[in-house]
Amino acid sequence: MSKRTLGAFMLVLASVIAAYGQDTTPTTQSTTTTNQQTTQQPPATTPSYVFPDREKRFKRYLKNTVGPFRLARTAASAGIDQWSDSPEEWGQGMEGYGKRFASGLGRNAIQQSVQYGLDEALHLDTGFQRSKREGFGPRLKDALLQNVTSRTRSGKRVISVPRFVGTYTGAIVAYEAWYPERYSYKDGLRSGSTTLLINFGINVFREFVFDW
Repeated sequence: MSKRTLGAFMLVLASVIAAYGQDTTPTTQSTTTTNQQTTQQPPATTPSYVFPDREKRFKRYLKNTVGPFRLARTAASAGIDQWSDSPEEWGQGMEGYGKRFASGLGRNAIQQSVQYGLDEALHLDTGFQRSKREGFGPRLKDALLQNVTSRTRSGKRVISVPRFVGTYTGAIVAYEAWYPERYSYKDGLRSGSTTLLINFGINVFREFVFDW
């Protein structure tokens, strides 16, 4: 990933974290009393949130690891790498494509397993849910925030440690374990950042076009 792409990712990340901070800032309600009449601003409504049960969380883990859309995404990514001959040591043809596809499956399995394990350990929900708010702006903000935040059992958004650790662990292990020797953890860091950046767009697609 180029420095320009990494810079774009950091800019988007800073923007959504800033928006997250604004959403979690307490608001004060002004009360004016005139002739024994009190005028109070109505409290902001918060869409209802229900923490998913254990069975739903596990099914989501399986779907994100070997579900049809995940397999399709891995197949498409392997096709792009095949077209760009990356890495060139794996060659072309079905053998080369098979290596790239298997690499994508392995990397994603590590990512999802780490993320799922940390979710369970920290009692967090890192799954995607379409926004319950109305309007393009609020829905867009929710879609972007979900790429870098998780929900606690009470529904509060917090910075998503499981997502960041899972994404970078999957990428670094792949580049260190089975990629050609010329690759290193630095390539894993760059690839993990690219994955996070792409996931912003995928979340927007799932919010406004088609969710799976």
